Amino acid sequence: MRPGPALVGLLLLVAASAPACVPATYNVRAARAFANEDARRAIIDDRTVELERAISLADEVLGRTPYSPGDAWVAALRLDEDEGERLRERFEEAPPYDGEYEVPLAKLYRVKIEEALARASGPRPAPPAFARLFDALASLAAPAPPTPPTPTEGAASTAGALPTAWEALAEHARALAAEERTVARLSAGRPLGAPDTPEIAAARGRAAARRRALTGAQRDIAGAAVALRAASAGQEPAATIARDALQAVSFLLRMHIEALAVAPYVVKQARRVARGEPGYAATVARAEAVSRVLEEQREALSACAEALSVPARTPLEDAAGFEMQEGLLEQGRAISLDAVHLRLNSDVELLFFHQLASPSSSGGINDYRGRTRRLAYDVDPVFMVGGRAMLTYDFEHVRNAARLNAGFKTDRLFSSGGDIRYDSSLGKLIGLNGFASDVFDIGADLVGISTSLKIARFTSGSVAEIAVDPASGRDAGVVASAPFQLLVRQIDVGFDVTKLFPEAADDLYLEELLAGFRYMDYKLPRIFYALREQEPGTGELYVFERQSPAQSVTSRFYQGGFSLRMGNGEWPRLAPFGDIGLYGGAGPVRYAFSDDPTAPGAEREVDGATMIALSGNLSLGLRLRLTSNLSRLRLLTELSYNLEAVGQGIVSSINATRRGDETTYTIGRKIDIGGFDLFHGPRLLAVLVL
Repeated sequence: MRPGPALVGLLLLVAASAPACVPATYNVRAARAFANEDARRAIIDDRTVELERAISLADEVLGRTPYSPGDAWVAALRLDEDEGERLRERFEEAPPYDGEYEVPLAKLYRVKIEEALARASGPRPAPPAFARLFDALASLAAPAPPTPPTPTEGAASTAGALPTAWEALAEHARALAAEERTVARLSAGRPLGAPDTPEIAAARGRAAARRRALTGAQRDIAGAAVALRAASAGQEPAATIARDALQAVSFLLRMHIEALAVAPYVVKQARRVARGEPGYAATVARAEAVSRVLEEQREALSACAEALSVPARTPLEDAAGFEMQEGLLEQGRAISLDAVHLRLNSDVELLFFHQLASPSSSGGINDYRGRTRRLAYDVDPVFMVGGRAMLTYDFEHVRNAARLNAGFKTDRLFSSGGDIRYDSSLGKLIGLNGFASDVFDIGADLVGISTSLKIARFTSGSVAEIAVDPASGRDAGVVASAPFQLLVRQIDVGFDVTKLFPEAADDLYLEELLAGFRYMDYKLPRIFYALREQEPGTGELYVFERQSPAQSVTSRFYQGGFSLRMGNGEWPRLAPFGDIGLYGGAGPVRYAFSDDPTAPGAEREVDGATMIALSGNLSLGLRLRLTSNLSRLRLLTELSYNLEAVGQGIVSSINATRRGDETTYTIGRKIDIGGFDLFHGPRLLAVLVL
């Protein structure tokens, strides 16, 4: 499906207005193609050469190629889908790409431009009308010459400033990149806020001067574009010059757009190689400087192409550079097979629940000797096979931004010992349903908000009350037992911080870094233990004071924290990954103590308090991609082992100990449950993406 004219025009407008710090063509297709490739020197070197060649070709086409209106070399600047596919096949299986790396579309445009220039260097039936295309542009913007201009005429027009401004753009962009690297190198390791050294101040001054000069060149280009837009091309040869110039400039513009799509990933991969090979840092600097020049030239070409579309009477989307609509440019097109994906998940999970006893006096800070009862849980694990179907749609800068689950989402296909349910809809959590929920979720995803809901139900288990020898702390036998079930709900809502620094996140192998909120609740039989500080003010050892009878208690926590996933994403053939999360907070709890829990009818002191909780999760896994990196069909398997621990307790008093001028605060008394709740188990996930 080809996008309509209005859409492509909108895309170019977005490209022209994008800030320099984010490439105009940064999009989900570029990320899918390049973001998580293995850093291979041969690929980096090849793509760096392509970026540099794009700059030199623009200089050659505009400033060193003779031109006459209607020249065949200009007509040769055409590239459609069929021709593009043929060229891609020429490079795809050959070194260094070897069928495993994406061939940048900039390479295809480079080949077509070189073929056209080879034709331009051949014999001509007559001397060229212009020594270079820049002179033709100057003549087009000149006030209505009575006769076709010679190569030296038209220099007084505003467009005559183009050659000088064009050269200045590249010169000042390269120099500015070098000065900024100098500032960064001299500032490395210096304390934050420290005054500049004379060397740093001098480098900053040179950078500021280059930045001003660059702004002046940009202003000259903008003035030339205004003159070109106002040019009169109603008669020949002006009409042909306008059409030819638009064809050539649009082709260069498209090459630069596609080059800038891959440029950030060339820099990122070069940095990865340079970490192990310090000598490769020169390639990093080279790629960064080239990217800066490409961006400046892209803005200049965009301004001139948009201006030339007026006298050429040709919409920019119909120009030669955009005849092939298959490429990375289509980041905002309407729903199509490239932006819509059917994602099928198959999930096999085994989840265990245990209570891990708190460290005792043998190696920890709690001494439970004196207690007479403890609880032991024997819970059958949940084994579940689940499946889910989901439609996803890629928006301009967000992959899988729209998730449509309606009508064909399933969680449980088979389960034993309970069930586990996952969801990721924030809309449903706040009470929305159907399409309203989907629309709300789309908006949340676009701004980087991620939601995860997990509900685990254990339906087969028992709890035993075990007698404990108060002197030795050893078990003395089971006093009573009863069946019980466990329902655990956990909701995570967070903002993906990597949205704020995507390039740095790629460098650090951060797939996701969520900062936000966690809610958790579940209900279990508990015995509470009151402990006191053995030596006030030390916090070194807490000894048993009293215990509660067994009772059913709800743990409900509101926590803040973070979770992150480290890994290479879905693209490498075999890639390890790891998850780590840490959340802290508190929640209300009600519990009861009895002075003599063994006495019939003894009164209990029921109390409400705030339970402090700390939860952490850790996962290690391995991801295997079973399909080619270049295949639209992606089949992934992901095997991981996940562990989540929840510690909770009540601070009942705090001691303040003053030693000289310092006051030390320690917990004087605390109440805990004698252990940590542990949820853990393996998970196998298979994902098929169409």
